[in-house]
Amino acid sequence: MKKYQLILGAFITLLFSYSNQIVAQSSDFKNLDHYLQSEIKAGRLKGVHAAVYQNGKLAYDHFYGFRDVEAKDPMQGNEEYFIQSMTKPIVTVGLMKLVEAGKIKLDDPIEKYLPEFANVTVVNDPKIGSKTGSHPANASITIRQILSHTSGLSHGISPIPYDREIFNTAFNLSIKTLAERISKIATLPLMFQPGTKFTYSLSVDVTARIIEVVSGKPLDVYLKENIWDPLGMKHTGYNLNEGQTKREMMVYDFKADSTLTRALGQPKPNNNTLFPGVNGLFSTTHDYMLFAEMLLNKGSLNGVRILKPATVDLMTTTVTDELSTKTKVNSNFIHAANGLVVDGMGTLNLEPGYDFGLGLCVLKDPSIPKRDNAAKGEFFWSGANATHFFVNPSQKLVAVFMTQIGFMPNRNPYGFYFGDEFRKNIYMDIKN
Repeated sequence: MKKYQLILGAFITLLFSYSNQIVAQSSDFKNLDHYLQSEIKAGRLKGVHAAVYQNGKLAYDHFYGFRDVEAKDPMQGNEEYFIQSMTKPIVTVGLMKLVEAGKIKLDDPIEKYLPEFANVTVVNDPKIGSKTGSHPANASITIRQILSHTSGLSHGISPIPYDREIFNTAFNLSIKTLAERISKIATLPLMFQPGTKFTYSLSVDVTARIIEVVSGKPLDVYLKENIWDPLGMKHTGYNLNEGQTKREMMVYDFKADSTLTRALGQPKPNNNTLFPGVNGLFSTTHDYMLFAEMLLNKGSLNGVRILKPATVDLMTTTVTDELSTKTKVNSNFIHAANGLVVDGMGTLNLEPGYDFGLGLCVLKDPSIPKRDNAAKGEFFWSGANATHFFVNPSQKLVAVFMTQIGFMPNRNPYGFYFGDEFRKNIYMDIKN
């Protein structure tokens, strides 16, 4: 959760000039290529790797800059990125496999699998915190709600005061396993009544723990057997081996003056025992591309089926469309990430024009958020270290953007900018 500051001017020329162009079709993506190089030259990124898959082929695959500026170690294209919340779609797919197998139903109450969530309560005033007391929830939390962030749980990362209590409980460094974290989360009152509001949340940790309980396997083992190995994702996991650790991408943070410096606290690459659903995975650009291609192909890749087409359709069908608590177009909100805003209450809500399915955000109407270079029906997600991916089924397109720009101690001033600009330049190239 830590990262820091500084742009080393002496390296800028070298950062800009170094690149490795794997694919010959770079001329097909001139705007994208120029954008990536300009981010390095301007000092907003230290290293970046982007890949675009369209119409059954890898159409763009280029990287620029350095894996580790201080070590003068240039990008090689096989870097391991701490993908933060891009862990969430992978874990969601893991649970949907159990739904397909008939071991879980989407409208099951979660206490069927996690008894600690029986008799949940709701905090009386989340703007103040638990000292205001709590009252009984009107209904049980369901599997569908934890997958769509409508469970009443929160993430512990929004400005609302009660979220500070949630963060201090859920992310306590003394917690060593997912089971321990879930036991702690279950002691907290919900922020909202289940099924009443979208609030970006820790619910994917609940998803992950249900996978462990139902499958009888640790989350990392289950995901490896059911997703990573079948798809050929050989460089994805919660722990890195020695060779992978040498390819770990360093995280850089912004100083108050918006220049970059090496983060003081880098992600721990091995000996991790807590396997979360909300974050925690390392992956490479090419590994994540395999996962995203599987989603584009309605659940299959290279003859291997991970999910049924109907299941992927369900994941990208909005659950939040009818919620009355969605952020209104003319209301006061602050952009937080692609598709997420801090609403007037101080919670992480959906940006107008976006809806949420099961584990994936869906762009319903690009005109509302004024993203003219995005496409209706895209589904996507991002990671806190400025990683991003999106799938456009109508264009048979997948794109993955990997870098490592943190958000502590100063907020990343380009938090949603990278994903927007990445997408915009891809569509400019396709139109040309």
